[in-house]
Amino acid sequence: MTERVRPSMQTIASEVGVSKATVSRALRNLPGLSEPVRSRILDTARRLGYVKHPLISAMMSDVRFKKTSTFSPVVALLHCLPWERAKDLHINMRLLRQKAREHASNLGYSLEEFYLKEPGMTPKRMIEIVKARGIRGIIFEHFFENDVKLDIDLSEFASVAIGFTLTSPNLHRIVVDQYNGLLLAIKKLQSLGYRRMGVVIPGLNESFTNFKREAALHVAHQSMPESDRIPIFIYSSLPNQSVFKKWLDKHEPEVVLAMHIDLLDRLQDLGYRIPEDIGFVHLGWHKSYTQCAGIAPNWDQVGIAATNQVIDQLNRNEFGVPQKPLITLIEGEWIDGPSVLKRT
Repeated sequence: MTERVRPSMQTIASEVGVSKATVSRALRNLPGLSEPVRSRILDTARRLGYVKHPLISAMMSDVRFKKTSTFSPVVALLHCLPWERAKDLHINMRLLRQKAREHASNLGYSLEEFYLKEPGMTPKRMIEIVKARGIRGIIFEHFFENDVKLDIDLSEFASVAIGFTLTSPNLHRIVVDQYNGLLLAIKKLQSLGYRRMGVVIPGLNESFTNFKREAALHVAHQSMPESDRIPIFIYSSLPNQSVFKKWLDKHEPEVVLAMHIDLLDRLQDLGYRIPEDIGFVHLGWHKSYTQCAGIAPNWDQVGIAATNQVIDQLNRNEFGVPQKPLITLIEGEWIDGPSVLKRT
């Protein structure tokens, strides 16, 4: 059987006798078109099999009965950080939002941002606001707390969570693969000749990942000589110089793997030459960190994957909390940098 070729918007435009931009507006249910034109475009799109999309069927029904569609081609990006931190974002989180917005646009949607923790807001009220806007797709950004349970009804929404922090409702989730990211860094460092590796992680961040890096380090230690195993240094707030120096003096790591770029400065303040005396690897590397090697967690891909997950559910008319939630892992990648060297 010959596979049917999916027609382009230009094909629809040519058949109806309108511009490609007009077809795009009709398929996205944007204002500015007469109902007869919109109806002809949607009829042609459906007849040609342009796309199996919930928006088209919803809009066709509305056109026939002369009413405005309540199904909006918008995905809600729900920010869940504390209000005082909502605008003070790490550059990787800004990248996530940027790529989610761009990818949604490429798929014919817009991304609208909402703040769950803004003063006076409650989870139930936020869901009511999103629903009233005709939005049926929600991305829950990760919370800055653990084991979050929200008493909300998502039966009419396609949803996805970022990270492990939202535990109820239990949704499909997109997660940075911190476990294999650390193993990748250790393997790369071993290939460069490093043996004694000190991992320094804030406890709150580690708890958000369900202690994946700590588990990875435990596994890596099993294949190392006992004399090379350095216990993970987990801290609640950035360690001061004396505490950090005490740990360095006790364990004598050849390289430090950390989440805070400030620790690179502290090593230098303590008189260490980087990388001659000690190496440094940033486990949340971003392209602005030109002074060091690291693991790029690819938060941009998290934004893209979360957008895909929600829109795929909308296209399949899958709403509500899934019976068997899926976890999508986003792999990190090693980035060479001047803070490590080939050891002899």
